[in-house]
Amino acid sequence: MDEFLKKYIYTSVGIASIANEKFKELLEDLIQNNHFVEEEGERIVDQFFLNLRTDLDTIQGSLQSRLDILLTKLNLQTVQHLKEDIEKNMNDLKQTSSLLLKSFSDKA
Repeated sequence: MDEFLKKYIYTSVGIASIANEKFKELLEDLIQNNHFVEEEGERIVDQFFLNLRTDLDTIQGSLQSRLDILLTKLNLQTVQHLKEDIEKNMNDLKQTSSLLLKSFSDKA
């Protein structure tokens, strides 16, 4: 399962990278041949990256939900619960270290 997820992620990133390079080449050709003005090219690039970000967020959400299903089947916490637990533990650690530092500085 881990190998499948790795291949899925790498393939998605690879496709996005290749599409980005080809898209830039196409825009450069169109601008050089005066089919587009530079501002219109920038708008198209911005829209492309916005769409790419949306697609990547969708892929991440899909992977997240599939991982949560797998973790639930294995009687493990979901990723969101794990994140929340880690954040809580980090905050507790910060508070404890602050109290320890204050205690040491009061003794000095």
